[in-house]
Amino acid sequence: MSHKGSKDVSFSLTAYFLKVVGFWLATNRAEEWIRPATIIYTIVTLIVSIWIQMRSFYFSWGNFGACAYIMCISLGLFMDLFKVFTLLAHKKKFLNLIAYMQKNFWHLNFDDYENLFIADAKRMCIYFVCVFSFFSLFTTFSYMIRPLISNIGKNESERTLIYNMWLDLPLTKSPYFEITYVLQALVLYQAGVCYLCFDNIFCIMCLHVAGQFRVLQYRMANMKSVKMKHDGDSIIDSMECYKTLKNYIQQHQNLTEFCATFEVTFKALVLGQVVTFSTLICFLGYLVLLVDLSPELRLSFICYLITTMCQLWIFTYSCDCVTQESMNVSSAAYAGPWTHSSMDTFGKMVRNDLQLVILRSRRACNLTACGFFPVSLETYTKIMSTAMSYFTLLKQRTIDATDA
Repeated sequence: MSHKGSKDVSFSLTAYFLKVVGFWLATNRAEEWIRPATIIYTIVTLIVSIWIQMRSFYFSWGNFGACAYIMCISLGLFMDLFKVFTLLAHKKKFLNLIAYMQKNFWHLNFDDYENLFIADAKRMCIYFVCVFSFFSLFTTFSYMIRPLISNIGKNESERTLIYNMWLDLPLTKSPYFEITYVLQALVLYQAGVCYLCFDNIFCIMCLHVAGQFRVLQYRMANMKSVKMKHDGDSIIDSMECYKTLKNYIQQHQNLTEFCATFEVTFKALVLGQVVTFSTLICFLGYLVLLVDLSPELRLSFICYLITTMCQLWIFTYSCDCVTQESMNVSSAAYAGPWTHSSMDTFGKMVRNDLQLVILRSRRACNLTACGFFPVSLETYTKIMSTAMSYFTLLKQRTIDATDA
């Protein structure tokens, strides 16, 4: 990924995370061999993590607080594994989207005003990616550091690991404790990176394709190649207008095709995210507010909750940008200087083509949850409302259990 786009902080950071989990554009034969091995390593670490949590869930059955704690971790792990398998099934399309974005979104000649749209998209990507990555990695490292803090002053028999293995082995003794701790930390780091990398590239793609729609709007509304003449030479004027519009229509078709491929690649992942978010926010809120936890563990779950809410907002906002900007093309097309073109052959063709552009733009380029519904900022409010409803039920159950 050594392209101009890689100079952008958000893309450079996301490219690194994608390499860690095995999804990147190989530039030589060595990377082509390393890439599948990295994907296999990612899948194995996630399966091992899920196995550990399922054993913990079995041995903690009956303790609702402990089960809720395990459910929060398990939901994230299952979502990570689902993301990997989903994008692995569409791996070629996914990598082609990244290559197309690098080639066409960052390497075209834009004027000063159009560069403002590109710069705005990059700035938003930097904000979103850096904030989300910070909270995600902080949550991951807080899980790693928590046992080290809690083990201060304890003897070997009382030491705790990142995750309880529930095995009849002397894992608290040296050097088994150190080896197990390092292995668990590596597994946790891989899961943490997998949790954020795909959402980061999803956000980058959404915001940059929305920026390209803004560039197209500006070009259609200002058709710089159109020369307004009053000397009777209107046929040439109409021909230039038609040629310019034809190029913009091709650009619009390319963007809609990109969005269609984007939708096919990520629609299952979007559905999984939407289904998971409300449950995850509910359980995290329950653990933070209603369960008696140690200060370091409570801090970890607070960061996890903030990460999930930021992730949901960034996720829905990015989808909403694509929807709104793709629909705004129709207004920009209507606002163009087509009224100054004469009613000759090319002038009529310009008007007919503009009608088709306006009609097509009225149908937004939505990113949907497997076709069930389009994702927008309204989805954010619905998910938060559902999560609060679930939380209220859990809170009432806790109150009833305490009174009993």
